[in-house]
Amino acid sequence: MVEQFKYVNHLSEEIQFGEAGMYVDENDIRDFAWDVISKNDKYTGFKRTTATKKLPIRIADEDPEIANNLRNRLFEVCEKDILAVSPGRLVLGDYYIKGYITESATSGFENRKTSVTNLTFETDNPFWIREETHVFGYGSVDGDLDYKNDFPYDYTSNILGKQLVNPGFVSSNFRMLIYGPAGSPAVTIGGHTYKVNTSVEDHEYLQIDSIEKTIELVKQNGERVNCFGSRDRDSYIFEKIPSGTSNVALSSDFKVDITLLEERSEPKWI
Repeated sequence: MVEQFKYVNHLSEEIQFGEAGMYVDENDIRDFAWDVISKNDKYTGFKRTTATKKLPIRIADEDPEIANNLRNRLFEVCEKDILAVSPGRLVLGDYYIKGYITESATSGFENRKTSVTNLTFETDNPFWIREETHVFGYGSVDGDLDYKNDFPYDYTSNILGKQLVNPGFVSSNFRMLIYGPAGSPAVTIGGHTYKVNTSVEDHEYLQIDSIEKTIELVKQNGERVNCFGSRDRDSYIFEKIPSGTSNVALSSDFKVDITLLEERSEPKWI
């Protein structure tokens, strides 16, 4: 069975591998390695800072023009991330890893119908991530919540229970979106409070990202305001969410999306 995965650049343009003339030869996409931290010849810890993956892509089509179009599109989709210094994503099933295609070497032309393009993918956050969003809050909204310049999916109105289930085997990073109106909103998960001392107006949302270590107020027109300095310092705002079931409480009548960011050194085998 040919494993299928795709590359999605920062503009959401996709290259699908494993079909339609682009196939993946043997690769190291699932491989990983930890760096050892030692002192006096004793292991004191482990870390991962960067990673490189080799992706040999076989391009084949009986029509040389179509094959060339595939090669050109592969280059253009990946190069846009480099020029913008904005990472793309390798996506395998429900998991993705952020990074850049930094090298490409093509060989094996046969009348321009077939070739192998060896891609080098590099990342400074070498973990595969799976996102799972949970919605909490009170009240109701007619239709979908659709904000300008936000994520590429809508948020439907849900009134869910007051417990958050993290299915991961360890604590997870998260992305939290708090929708206005709300004043100095606080969300408590498993006894730990995430609070920002700012006002979120109607049709705005506050975004807390524990991986990027950012807190931003996103206004209706898409403007982003840095609110890092407004975080409540009595409780660490980027504390990971524990594995298992946690009680959730909101400081007032607002809605919040909590997206668990499950991180793994290799994507789960399915």
